[in-house]
Amino acid sequence: MKERGIALLAGLVLMASIGLLALSAASGMILQRNMAFNYQQDALALENASIAGAWAMAWLYSRSVIERESGCADSCLLPTGIRSAGALPARPEFESAEWWRSNAIASGYNPETAEAVAFSGSGAEPSRWIIEEIHYVPTGDPWDENLAESVAYYRILSRGTGLNARSVAVTETIAARPWEGDFQPGTYPPDGPVGSFCRQFADRYDCGKLSWRQRR
Repeated sequence: MKERGIALLAGLVLMASIGLLALSAASGMILQRNMAFNYQQDALALENASIAGAWAMAWLYSRSVIERESGCADSCLLPTGIRSAGALPARPEFESAEWWRSNAIASGYNPETAEAVAFSGSGAEPSRWIIEEIHYVPTGDPWDENLAESVAYYRILSRGTGLNARSVAVTETIAARPWEGDFQPGTYPPDGPVGSFCRQFADRYDCGKLSWRQRR
């Protein structure tokens, strides 16, 4: 009888151990699944932010040379959708979604008419972009075909979300664009690669994306 009791007790201990192992394995699987889902949402948010950045560059390169005040280096009249230097908060990546809705341009929209020109993004919030002109410099070249009298530098901030609105990515791109010359602006919405605008200058000036980083 004593041996049967010991065997029963050992069996109960073994079953409890197996149950704890199964519980631990299930918890590990749930944790891994949640981590994979969060990674997927973060990747989608970054992808949507990148889409917004491409729309911003397309808008920048599509502006006619007459839309920017000629020869102006400070407090200039700038094209619609482009802010003057210092107009944005120091850490826009930590501004609320409401701030971005009020101050940024939704991807796939025309900043002048607020009309949708294309579907863009698949996040909980539309991806959005802001352009800030941060520097302007004359080139010394005359107004001529494929020549520019100046080059301006821009900070492009882009925000995207995953399907979960709490998954947010904000990127910053520094880009350059020549102004004041006899050359063709890009198209908006773009009908080809955004970078094709810069090819007409044959690497004579800074043009296109100079740097990129993820701020959030």
